[in-house]
Order: sequence, then C-alpha cells, then structure tokens
Amino acid sequence: MIASDLLYALTAVFIETFLVAYFLKVTDKNITTISIYYIIIYSLLSIGNVLIGRVIKKHPDKSKHIMSSGIISRAIFILFIVILSEKIAANYILIAIVYAFSEILYWCAHELIYIDVTNNDNRKSYMSKKKILSKIVHIISPIILGTSIEMYSFTKIAIYVFGLSVIQIIITLLIKTDISNARKLNYSFRKFINYINDNKLIKLKRYNLSGIAYGIVESSISTLIIIITIMTFKTSINLGILTTIFAICSMISLMLYNKFYNRNNAKLILSLCSFVVVIGVVGLLIDINKITLVIYNFCYIITFCIFDAVYNTRKGDLVKECHIENFREEYIGFTSIGIGMGRIIGYMLMLIVSFSSNIIWFKVLLAIVTLFAPVYCYLITSSLKDTNI
Repeated sequence: MIASDLLYALTAVFIETFLVAYFLKVTDKNITTISIYYIIIYSLLSIGNVLIGRVIKKHPDKSKHIMSSGIISRAIFILFIVILSEKIAANYILIAIVYAFSEILYWCAHELIYIDVTNNDNRKSYMSKKKILSKIVHIISPIILGTSIEMYSFTKIAIYVFGLSVIQIIITLLIKTDISNARKLNYSFRKFINYINDNKLIKLKRYNLSGIAYGIVESSISTLIIIITIMTFKTSINLGILTTIFAICSMISLMLYNKFYNRNNAKLILSLCSFVVVIGVVGLLIDINKITLVIYNFCYIITFCIFDAVYNTRKGDLVKECHIENFREEYIGFTSIGIGMGRIIGYMLMLIVSFSSNIIWFKVLLAIVTLFAPVYCYLITSSLKDTNI
C-alpha cells in the first residue's frame, strides 16, 4: 500500500503544486478562480464520501476496485488538463467536478484499506515511514517536474504523470486486505451519530472538531504558499527547488516525530509546533519578501507534516478505542465532513480576500488561518485522553 501511496504522492506534486502555478499563469493570477475551484472540490468530496461509504459497506470486497477506479478517474483528470491546455481557466468547474469524483472514489476506499492493513500498535510507525518516503519523493520530483515544465511544456509532462497513474492501478490491485470481519449492519449515518451521542464519545467529537480547525489551516495555507512563492520567485524551476528543500526539512521533522512523539509528550510537542508556525507568520505580517517567505515555509513545513501524521494516525486509532468497528464507513464520512467544512471555510476566506487587491487583507487572512493551528492542537490533544468524558 505504501508503494501505491508514493505514486499518488508523486502525481500529487504535479496536480496540487504545479497545477496551481499553471492556473495562476493562464488566469493572470486570478485567485478567485482558484478559490472557487477548491470550494467545489471539497464540497463534493464531503458529500461524496458519505454516499460512497454506503456502496463500500455493502460490497467490502470491492474496496480495492473502487480505489483503482479513483486512480483511473484521476488519470482522466490529468488527460483533461492535457486536452484543455490553456482552456482550463474557462472550464475550471468541469475540471473540479472530475477531480472531486476521482478523490471520492479514491479516498474513502483508501482510508478503509489503511485501517485494515494497520493496527493501533503499528499505525504511528507506519504513518511516519510512509510520510518520510513521501517526502523523499517530494525531494526528487519537484526539481524534475519544475525544470521539465520550463524546458518542455506543462501538457507534455502531464502525459508522463498519466503513465504513473496506470502503474499505481496495478500496484493497488495487489494490496492484501482482510475482509473476514466485514460489517453485518446496514449502512446508516443516522445510527452512527446516535451511537456517538448515546455512548458519549466526546473524544471522537473533539477529533472531528480538530479536523475542522486542521482543514482551515491545511487547505488555504498550502495553496497560499504556492501562490505567494510563484508571485515572489516567478518560475516553476524556483518553485521546484524550494519545494525540494522544504521536503528535506519535513523529512527530518518526521524522523524526530517518530522517535520522540508519544501520548505523554503529545501536548508539549504539538504546542511547540503551534508556537513555531505562529511565530513564522509574524514575519509575513510585517513584510512579504523572499526571506520572510522562506522562513514561513520552513516553519509551516516542519510543523504541518507532524500535524498531518498525528491527525491520520488518530483517525485509525479511534476506530478501536471507541468500538466503532461496525461503523467504519460511516466514520470515514463523518470525518470527511469535518475536515471538508474546514477546507471550505479556508477557501471561502481566500475567496473573500481575492476580491481586494489590498495586501493588508491578505496578511489578515494569513493571521486568521494560522491561529487555527493552536486550536487544532488543543482539540486533537483532548482526543488523546484515555476516557471519553
């Protein structure tokens, strides 16, 4: 499964980083278009994960095929980019729908398979190793992609990325999963919500609230960093070089996390990460230049890779801790709505700011979304308590 995830990470560098850069190029830096594009994606993704969960619960043996269908749809999305080329700005709504559809098929099945192939004892180590290997991909691929885009063309490189998607499909079908514990209950999102309330699963609720806070920061800031980097450093080559440097920093950060992080020091480590990322934004609030941008990128990268690892590890651990094995599909939809709400809020804030050319509002947005990092840390830490009360 890690091999499949690494190929996904490689195509994600292209789709999530260089596509945003390409959007900026063909739309003359129209942030409004980018904001709407992501609002559509995450709105559909939140709803879609609830709906596709019903299908997977009815046919648990089809998870790998549904995940592969998501990869195929993702490949079609890449082909759309190739075919439309500079017309993507005029067809961004269609592109957003195609991409959201691929993500719905991929991620719901992926998260269920991830829960199957890991357990509460090895999940932290598994997630750390996967993230570290993903960072190695991010070290190599951005410079190659960025340089290739500058030397050749965006559409030509997209064809090669499409080929990688085909390889990922083959690897995904080879993943071994255990469906012997397939759920016997019918899918019911309402029953799951009632189960949470009846059993007073407070830490599960707090985890989902942490997803909202995390979604606000993770989504908008990651896109804003790409936008600011492109505007400041101008070319895809420089974007690739910077992405590679920051990937090395995050890999080191993840190694330290894997070695030292545990429940006893979780609050201290996450609080420290919150402090670092808040300090990092201070420089950008004073002045946006190459130095403050690099400092903020550094602070963001070394902390949010840990936030991400903690969030995803916790997602798997709560299934056993809260005894919701029979509601796993509903649980994935539940958490998808939480983080989806956060992402939508983040991009709606970006959309509002995009209507003004005043840099002050841009700085205000950076400050607001960054302050949700400590909120996330408080909520995710409270979900680590041994009791639900």
